[in-house]
Amino acid sequence: MRIATIDIGTNSTRILIAEVKDGTVETLYKTGKVTRLGQGVKQTGYISKESMERTVAALKEFKRKIEEFSVEKVVAVTTEAARLAKNADEFLKQVKALGIDIEILSDREEAELVYIANVSYFKPSVPAITVDLGGGSTEIAYGKGEELIYYESLKFGVVVLLEKFIKSAPPAKEELLSLEVFIEEQLKGFKKRAGIEFPFEVFGVGGTITSVVAMEEAMTVYDPEKVHGYPVTCELIDKWYERVSSVSVEERKKIVGLEEGRADVIVPGLAFFKVFCRVFGVKKITVSELGLLYGLALKEAKRCQKG
Repeated sequence: MRIATIDIGTNSTRILIAEVKDGTVETLYKTGKVTRLGQGVKQTGYISKESMERTVAALKEFKRKIEEFSVEKVVAVTTEAARLAKNADEFLKQVKALGIDIEILSDREEAELVYIANVSYFKPSVPAITVDLGGGSTEIAYGKGEELIYYESLKFGVVVLLEKFIKSAPPAKEELLSLEVFIEEQLKGFKKRAGIEFPFEVFGVGGTITSVVAMEEAMTVYDPEKVHGYPVTCELIDKWYERVSSVSVEERKKIVGLEEGRADVIVPGLAFFKVFCRVFGVKKITVSELGLLYGLALKEAKRCQKG
């Protein structure tokens, strides 16, 4: 069966079109756009008209792809911005008017889908941590095999961190320090509550960690096959964090491999992973293309297998 999964996140809107059969997922098409649905939601409690328009425009493009690929089933979800916004219903109505049924996913479902997708694929021999750094929230899951032991949805992502801590570009040292201290407190709390002990493997999901690979490899065209499974060292994260945080947003836009719409949020994103390395005492993070989109597709594939 040919399906499309759509993830309308706080920072970006993505689509995966895949062939699912016998419990497997074969990717046919995948793309995403920075749409910033959650811009300002933390401060105002509402999704802005402009954010809705950007997101609906992206979904109209996706609809054309769905028709082009003769998709039989569409599974669309939205996450933290819609969970928070008082006018989420208004946005959901606009999406439904396009003929797309949409579900607001719980934070547990979001974390679990990403975790299962990654351990099913990578089959780590030790416990695993999946880190899905989004725009409005960050899902961290810890488990062994397909058993999820502990998860949390931390109520911040790159858009929230940018709006809360970064007021200038390049950011002032005090801004970066405040940002890092906040992230460290949050991650230390998670680590203690989860009872995480060595050994474990870490799989990173989302636009920040994939951007590290794209920038390091100077990708003029994004290559998901090269990105997936790439071992990003903490030294590499530090290198790019130093570089992007020392220049203006306009200068960042000139970096080959960095999506233009991500030029402002890359600083808090890399700050997060820099601090993560320190708190968890790891030397590398394996980059994964298997985010929420793939997790949703895998769930459908397993459902089809059961009949």
